[in-house]
Amino acid sequence: MPRKPHPKNAYLELHDGYYRVTMGVPVPLRRMLGHRLKHSLGTKSLIQANVMKVPIVKLFKSRIEHAWETIGGRKRSELQEAVAWAKVMSEVGPPGGEAHDQYAGQLRERVAEIRQRGSRWITDVDEDGDTYDVEVHAPEALKEAETFSDIARGAATPIALHHDAYMKTLKIKARSLSDDTRALRILLDWCAAREIPPYLERVDVKVAVHFMDELQDFTGLSWATAAKYLGRINRYWLYLVKRTNVDRNPFEGLTLEKPATVHGEQERSFTDVEVQTLLMGDPDPGMMDVMLVAALTGARLDAVIDLRVGECADGWFTFKPQKKEVSARDVPIHPALRDLVDARVRGKAPEDDLFPEWPGPKAEDSMRERSSYFSKRFIAYRRGLGVADVVEGKRRSLVNFHSWRRWFITKMERAAVNGDLIAAIVGHKRSGLTLGRYSEGPEMEAAKAAIAKVRLPPLDGSPIQEAQPLTPRNRRKPAAATAA
Repeated sequence: MPRKPHPKNAYLELHDGYYRVTMGVPVPLRRMLGHRLKHSLGTKSLIQANVMKVPIVKLFKSRIEHAWETIGGRKRSELQEAVAWAKVMSEVGPPGGEAHDQYAGQLRERVAEIRQRGSRWITDVDEDGDTYDVEVHAPEALKEAETFSDIARGAATPIALHHDAYMKTLKIKARSLSDDTRALRILLDWCAAREIPPYLERVDVKVAVHFMDELQDFTGLSWATAAKYLGRINRYWLYLVKRTNVDRNPFEGLTLEKPATVHGEQERSFTDVEVQTLLMGDPDPGMMDVMLVAALTGARLDAVIDLRVGECADGWFTFKPQKKEVSARDVPIHPALRDLVDARVRGKAPEDDLFPEWPGPKAEDSMRERSSYFSKRFIAYRRGLGVADVVEGKRRSLVNFHSWRRWFITKMERAAVNGDLIAAIVGHKRSGLTLGRYSEGPEMEAAKAAIAKVRLPPLDGSPIQEAQPLTPRNRRKPAAATAA
């Protein structure tokens, strides 16, 4: 049996030599809040940590209680009872009917029972000097009774009440599902911070616009991420309008204006010098092969990491669908990759991983993609070699793992490969209805010939003369390599 922490040091743990507050989240709330709430205190002193933790622990407990409220309450709680009453009252027919009036009377009695909780009787004197008794209700009980009544009558529906049902209708990747959860959590946190009751009926157009206007400042998120979360909330309300008593989507038509981006601040391909630097370095075991496959197929990281031995047979890779692709995609194995692939498939079963060095998350319910650990290690490796392009105010470096894909496409274009053939190889949408919907795609032989035109730069340290792109990059001094 694990030891219980000393009460004095409860909710504290050491992380990288510093204390942080940590609190477990009840299972029903984990989709919304995660498995644990954590907050770094930035101190190595246990005495100081015990002082600093007090407001954080209070905040965490408040956040958990607030989360219970948004999903309809704890099991057997009054809030959950009120939600059950709302379901009953919606099914017993209109007012005036025998069943409705019977249940409405019982509901009034239950609300009165809550209102009387903690009340006391005092004796007062009227103008004639006669005494009489007056019941004084506790303010907390009055508030609880009002909330119970509003929810039970269907006038206040917890925002997250239908979210689990909504999530079950989505046919998207686990990582994208987590975006819906985060988006809802941000909305609920914002409502709590602005003292807006967490009920669907309280979120009107003005509240929705207020949320949109403050979203980036409230969260510190980039435009792209904030816009994505706003879109997920909009999707949830679309579901509510179609399947619940919510009759209007206050988020309809709301979009965050995209900030102008100059060309020199857009994410870009690796240069040949950067490719040479990365491929001549000393990365983690297995990282080199992943980089080479990405460089010579143009495949996304997750598709490469997920390859199995049986998906590398007969001279081509079969990549799982990514982004908006509707089916798997076959890509010829580049001549420079044949020895690498042969060595990795030798003696293995078709269902074995091609890259066992990069397993998926250990937790079965994790929403992280299998490639997440590799991505972190690659960032550290790239930074260590000084391969970065950092713009002030941007979180990510303009070069990242996706730059392998950009480099491959650039090399194909400069080798005069047809644009529709490039799109077919990398899984982009091809031009026009005819090619995009009716064609079965180019011949494998044409793809083989096109891919063979892509050449890696010399990996012996030889000087490289970079080609001049038609679209020039801004001339600016490179910043320190600290961005991701």
